Amino acid sequence: MKLNKKEVAQNLRLFGYKRFGTMKKFAEALDMNPSTLYSGYLNGRSLPGPVLLVKLIDLGCNINWLLTSRETPFINNINDASKKNEEEGVLLRTPLPRSTVTSNVFINSKKASGSFAELRR
Repeated sequence: MKLNKKEVAQNLRLFGYKRFGTMKKFAEALDMNPSTLYSGYLNGRSLPGPVLLVKLIDLGCNINWLLTSRETPFINNINDASKKNEEEGVLLRTPLPRSTVTSNVFINSKKASGSFAELRR
């Protein structure tokens, strides 16, 4: 799927006006110079990169909507999104469980079994 820069620019402008009222306030919220916002992103010359996308998410923008015009412009609630993903069978990444074995215990057990002996050569 190819992204339409003009459509993304239009969605970005719509989000900025709905959320902040003016593009100047929107640019300030993004820690960006208003002229940079206008010349690059709102004119459709550039697509938002990862850093800008993360800032937009933090401001409540639904990135799916921003890039594809699907769904709604605003993230209502992160818990709602998680519930929707669970209902749709989407598996979310969870952190790996921490091992209860300390690293010294592991290293000492390997020394005793001779597993590190080959590495000493």
